[in-house]
Amino acid sequence: MPTHPDRLPLSPSVGSVPLVVACTAFAFALAVGQTDVGAQQPQEPGEPAASQVAVQEDEAAASGFALPDSDKLRIRLSFMAGYIHDAAVATLGFEKQGRLGYAIIGLFGDLSERVSYLIEINPVNETRPLPACGEEGFFYPNTPQAIGPVVECEPDGRLRVDDYRFVALDPVSQQGPIRQAHVQYGGDRLGLTFGRFMLPIGFDWEAMGSFSAKDATHIQRINAESNFGLGLDYTLTDWATVSGAAFLGDGNKFRDYDYFYFQDGSFDSNSALTTLVSGRIEPLEGLDVRATWKKGFTGSKVERLPNFYASKRHDDAVVISAQYRVNEYARVFGEYARYTWGLTETSAELLGLDTGPLDKPGYYVGADLSAPLTSNMRVGTVFTREELSRDDSLIALLDLEGSEVRLGRKERSTAVRVYADFRNAVTVALTYNDHSNPYRWVSGIEPIAGPNPEASISGSNKWGLIVRFRLQ
Repeated sequence: MPTHPDRLPLSPSVGSVPLVVACTAFAFALAVGQTDVGAQQPQEPGEPAASQVAVQEDEAAASGFALPDSDKLRIRLSFMAGYIHDAAVATLGFEKQGRLGYAIIGLFGDLSERVSYLIEINPVNETRPLPACGEEGFFYPNTPQAIGPVVECEPDGRLRVDDYRFVALDPVSQQGPIRQAHVQYGGDRLGLTFGRFMLPIGFDWEAMGSFSAKDATHIQRINAESNFGLGLDYTLTDWATVSGAAFLGDGNKFRDYDYFYFQDGSFDSNSALTTLVSGRIEPLEGLDVRATWKKGFTGSKVERLPNFYASKRHDDAVVISAQYRVNEYARVFGEYARYTWGLTETSAELLGLDTGPLDKPGYYVGADLSAPLTSNMRVGTVFTREELSRDDSLIALLDLEGSEVRLGRKERSTAVRVYADFRNAVTVALTYNDHSNPYRWVSGIEPIAGPNPEASISGSNKWGLIVRFRLQ
């Protein structure tokens, strides 16, 4: 039973690097074992030698192959784009933008009876913050001043600052254009996934009725994590699944201002694996309950180049999710999350800061109501309400420095979407997100001296038109 509608299942326990190698070799051995290997036969007169046949086969393989109607190769296309108004980027005059969220080409298929693969390529990759050159009178936490190696400023860094000032419509982090790429072994009860995959943390943001990062809840965006590692899943019963994973743990480092000298975000600067255990039960018809526990770190303590923006941080999470589907056209859902971020004790000691781990609790609740207009068209609305602690390592630092920033404040959002779905393939939606950020100047949204009346009338509110489709 998959842990997530659009994510491959993972499983309970996690081993070490030798386990990764052993399990991967086992999966490929199974795949190879499905290949028919005929016994050697005596060469008949006039037949080409075996070596010549091998050369001919290699040349044929190098020339590619036609797309057959076969389970070994399938293609899926996914597209999302929108015209968005975002008040958080109004100070530079970019509040109205039409952008692609993703244009994903998915290749997937069966290598054998039990081994499959998935490769998703998305050239739109805008989730990673960029180093900002800064503006007079504005505070930018991603300004690359005095943080070790020479880092060139990016003018667009003033738009791609953090979770509160960003341009991406898609919240998922990637390795360049690669969104996911993995092989999977599926047994009767036990499954194995190796490569880059979406982690089974909470509900998928699109499955819960969000259409872009501009209207998704912050909790949904934090949980939309893709990483490289090994995942296992085990089906206990028809209504219960246990999953787990061991993976490289730097996928969420930018969310806690761990820029690590602005190196490529797919590089793992953490010396230890991050571990995750999750479970899913469906005890009643229409009821879906999930729980996830994650333990790990991001970044690394670099003693020769000590800096707050390049240090080791906690990256723990507890997420509890529930959804009840009343019928085909009505459902309610919600999630509670408690993240533990902030500097580790050794990093805080190296930097001379009296701070440490920080809890970041929050929740959101929502409802999705729809009705059919025709046999091929359905209209509906999705509502979500979220409250999440604003606490993170940067807020703790500013609190220590004696600024007007204090720990304990919350961000709040109320998002409404109205959509029309055609044949479960094309969806058009109008979205509105009334977002309240207690410290907008910390993200370069407002001047340090105070609110800008002309630029911040609507604070961080966002609205727009989204279109998406999936062809498979």
